Amino acid sequence: MTERRIPSRSLIGASLVLLAACGSDSTAPGGGGPAISVAVVPATASLLTSGSQDFTAMVTNDPSNRGVTWSITGCSGGPGVCGSLSKLTSTRATYAAPATVPPGTLGVTATSVSDNSKSVTARVAITAIAADGQIAFISDRDGSSQIYLMNADGSGVTRLTNSPAYKLTLVWSPDGSKIAFFNWFDTAAEIYTINADGSGLRNLTNNPAADFDPVWSPDGAKIAFSSDSDSNDEIYVMNADGTGLVNLSNNPATDFAGGWSPDGTKIAFHSNRDGNWKIYVMNADGSGVTQLTNTKDTAWSYGPVWSPDGSRIAFVRNSADIYVMNADGSNVVRLTTGVFPAWSPDGTKIAFLSAPGGEVYVMNADGSGVTRLTTTGGVFEPAWSPDGTKIVFENERDGEIYVMNADGSGARNLTNSPATDGRPAWRPRGP
Repeated sequence: MTERRIPSRSLIGASLVLLAACGSDSTAPGGGGPAISVAVVPATASLLTSGSQDFTAMVTNDPSNRGVTWSITGCSGGPGVCGSLSKLTSTRATYAAPATVPPGTLGVTATSVSDNSKSVTARVAITAIAADGQIAFISDRDGSSQIYLMNADGSGVTRLTNSPAYKLTLVWSPDGSKIAFFNWFDTAAEIYTINADGSGLRNLTNNPAADFDPVWSPDGAKIAFSSDSDSNDEIYVMNADGTGLVNLSNNPATDFAGGWSPDGTKIAFHSNRDGNWKIYVMNADGSGVTQLTNTKDTAWSYGPVWSPDGSRIAFVRNSADIYVMNADGSNVVRLTTGVFPAWSPDGTKIAFLSAPGGEVYVMNADGSGVTRLTTTGGVFEPAWSPDGTKIVFENERDGEIYVMNADGSGARNLTNSPATDGRPAWRPRGP
């Protein structure tokens, strides 16, 4: 494979620096021995807007082991302006950057509880996300399957992961601060998360089963996924840090996670529990399982996708027909022939793939106005930009990622690499 230089990330917008300061006394007050000192790890970090970073504080020469208190300093305003701190303990804190670059010179400061004259402030650079957004994708350009991030114009390609396993099905957290994905190595697949800047890689499932297809809850607090840990595929849910694992489906049939309703109260999925693949919905705690598609119909129904307002669900039936129904299973309507329906952010249109052929089409949400957007064939993974003006997709024929306007005009190759690039996922703009 031809070696290619990856351009450095373009820094879009202003950045800020969190200044460091700490006490320097060599003895404790009153001359009673070595002075308390405070350190924070990491001492420096780089974040994009809406990103997050975990900090750990260490206090030495403190017999009481009371740890530290945490604060954001040097910035006037609430969380929307200066960011916020969460998961606070006497030694740890998580800082979440706001959606825009904060004014002033702010810091994340750890102060000794035993001696509040001793403190240290981490150094962090925060950079604004490019106006047109960013796209994460998977590529083998460095010899193995890894996750990369680029600006929406193809510039600023940055490698986020570095491990030998295959990366599959990456999905952004709703606030755009993290990516969940499943890592396939030998016979095991695990769910991982990573921060948008490549830091904070974490194995959430860490068990010998195959765990796959992670789906974030709308508030980003939980992740649903499919697993074969009970010798059949079940749907599980866990907190976003991997704690609180619960089997939601708990059924001897094969169940595959679909997606959360926009209000976070329900999860749609498909299952063969009645002998044929049908669409079901359940409450987010696994209760209230309801079959939505016809119990007497022998056709397969799969791949449920909620409309942005939560009132309807699109799905595929008979292998290659797109249908839509109300969220309670009523008013089932066939829209067109195709697969992989994807709602536009405003819910007025649905992009989909032709079957066979692999071309991107778009139609109105009622099935009218079907329009072909691509002519190359071999297309996969169409995804709308957060503002609904563009569609990104993978073309398996040349292993490249393309973007085009929502009407099919202005198509351009973003990756333009001899490697295989795919699975593009547009970074959300955050709340």
